[in-house]
Amino acid sequence: MAQSAGDSGKVYGIDISEGMLKIAESKFKKSGLLENIDLVLGDAIQLPFEDEFFDVIFMSFTLELFDTSEIPVILSQCLRVLKKGGRMGVVALSDRGDDTIMIKIYKWANQNFPDYIDCRPILTLRELKKAGFFIKKEEELTMWNLPVDVVVAEK
Repeated sequence: MAQSAGDSGKVYGIDISEGMLKIAESKFKKSGLLENIDLVLGDAIQLPFEDEFFDVIFMSFTLELFDTSEIPVILSQCLRVLKKGGRMGVVALSDRGDDTIMIKIYKWANQNFPDYIDCRPILTLRELKKAGFFIKKEEELTMWNLPVDVVVAEK
């Protein structure tokens, strides 16, 4: 993303874990891309950015980590910090309602071993639409026989 932003753009990364930010910083230093990246310690429940700050937001396998009741809060924060007409890319483990054997095993593992399987399939499109995003593009993929949604939405 930092390479795509070019010299005039800036990429921000946010994490609630100081340790994860240090790991990311180390990797970006090695790649020589740290100049275009600003890593921020913060919580997605209350994003530490001004209203309409970003042109684009991207999150990959993130929403599934939060409680179902927190997902609308996080998406409302994304709407708040996204400029009008801004886009949001989301990659998420999807709950499409067709519980295959892999989904059943995954959900069982998440319920019984949440320290190891810390996310679960979510209703990606429904949550984005409910939050007020307009779906521009959606692709249904699979990873290890688990359904994955790749979505581009717009404010």
